[in-house]
Amino acid sequence: MKKNSVILLVLLLPFTVLAQGVGIGIKGGANFANMAIEDVSTESITDFHIGAYVNLNLSDKFGITPELLYTAQGSKLSNATLNTDYFAVPVMFRWKPISLISLQVGPQFSFLSKATSNGVDFKDQLKNNDFGAAFGAGLHLPLGFNGGIRYVYGFTNISEVNTEDIKNRTLQIYVGWTILGAK
Repeated sequence: MKKNSVILLVLLLPFTVLAQGVGIGIKGGANFANMAIEDVSTESITDFHIGAYVNLNLSDKFGITPELLYTAQGSKLSNATLNTDYFAVPVMFRWKPISLISLQVGPQFSFLSKATSNGVDFKDQLKNNDFGAAFGAGLHLPLGFNGGIRYVYGFTNISEVNTEDIKNRTLQIYVGWTILGAK
């Protein structure tokens, strides 16, 4: 009996998701990342992000999209390239003025997974988490395809050892596909 209930749940889950205004998708794209360091000249680096999202449509115009992303970031300084990788959880509040376009804003919580500079690990010199605000716009195409642009402005001083504030700044361009459910 228990086995039959689990099988029934697995078979009915996609239809339940479709009926509730919930959608599940994947996304990925380019990061143009930099670290804002007071009185230090830095350059941005180009890297990537990839992950999944859930669309929770509250109405035709409003929704919430939590995401889980693996995002590679960092910055170039005069003599080194800093590479930092995070697991990021943005929670985007969406407003669709028209069905093709959405405007998005929300908090982003990030958890450091790796930090290297020229092959040397410096993760112990950075805080394990970062908090910021993300805002951007999305384009919603037929068949669940989408794309967009987003800027993530880090509020947290991520340095554990430096007296100057070091804050993440990332511009993201992405493409995605809502595989199942509401677009």
